[in-house]
Amino acid sequence: MFNGDEREQILRFPRGRQIRGNQVTGVWYRRPADFQFPPEFSPAIHVFAEQESRATIMGLWQLLDCVWVNHPEQNRVAELKIRQLRVASEVGLEIPKTLITNNPEDADRFFRKTAKSKGVIIKRLGGGIVLDESQGSAIYTSLVSENDIVDIERVKYTPALFQEYVPKDIELRITVVGDKVFSVEIHSQESDKAKVDWRRDTLNLVHRVHVLPGEIEQKIINLVRRLGLNFGAIDMILTPDQRYIFLEINPNGQWGWVEDLTGLPISNEIVDLLKGNRY
Repeated sequence: MFNGDEREQILRFPRGRQIRGNQVTGVWYRRPADFQFPPEFSPAIHVFAEQESRATIMGLWQLLDCVWVNHPEQNRVAELKIRQLRVASEVGLEIPKTLITNNPEDADRFFRKTAKSKGVIIKRLGGGIVLDESQGSAIYTSLVSENDIVDIERVKYTPALFQEYVPKDIELRITVVGDKVFSVEIHSQESDKAKVDWRRDTLNLVHRVHVLPGEIEQKIINLVRRLGLNFGAIDMILTPDQRYIFLEINPNGQWGWVEDLTGLPISNEIVDLLKGNRY
């Protein structure tokens, strides 16, 4: 409610519970549920009701003066892999040679040039799940082969992200909470399933706490701040010649299994951050 210079936000729940906006000190924004409407709504009314509800909640988010982990608008921008790569490069992190295109000729040229020396992978630009009427299928990072190039014309229908394949000693999952950095080694090369994408065999892989060089850690903190985030889950590669290569950052990435396998106090740091310990 607005009344002159005064404003009041009240979120009411069943059984009389309510929260006032000025009582909120922190918000953990992760996988919000969809709005629910009566089944008798026509498609047009359903769209209208959803638009009005979304406009309202997004407006209320702007009024909250609190710590966000993370603010949904910052998440939305930070999720864009094109922006991630640019900002990572600007803060001094090394990134793989990358092509994003829907031009089959450019994709074919990139493959022919890069595959000779290092190989080429293809990965998602947006969502990692393909949904059909019955189930969803995960999209993993995959090597591009000569057999795939036969169908390269399909690239024209939607952009694709191609990168040079980076040789791996180990992979790193780096969880950033405020100005705290938790780095963990994932020994993906010990599993045939996980050599290209460790997510194919996550819980069967060795995980160890990793100590980052101070320079790399500071660049990672700079990256997260430049993206406007309080939290980020970063994937990197440590090459056999000990170079740290940035792959991507997930502003809403999972971290629970990392804490379970290593004992790193990630959840405690998130709680402290939500209580008002801003960086």
